[in-house]
Amino acid sequence: MGRLFGIVLVLGAIYVGMTVYTEGIENAFGGAFAPIEPIDQGEEPLATHLTPAAQMADAPTERGRRVPVTQAVRERVNSHMATGARRRGY
Repeated sequence: MGRLFGIVLVLGAIYVGMTVYTEGIENAFGGAFAPIEPIDQGEEPLATHLTPAAQMADAPTERGRRVPVTQAVRERVNSHMATGARRRGY
């Protein structure tokens, strides 16, 4: 009985892991593992009690765009490769 419980537990963990891997943390199981309120959808700013100079500054125009982690890594690697190629004159 204990061996059966262990096998079911391992299979369940694999299923949950693969679902989160393929659909992402925001979409897996109807958003059950998603944060309660994503930072970009918050109503209040994260910084409060700003200095006068910071209060006069313009708010950022572009919010952080959500992209898959692999896309962000790919863009960084490509920019680093391009920088290295420019340094060597290619």
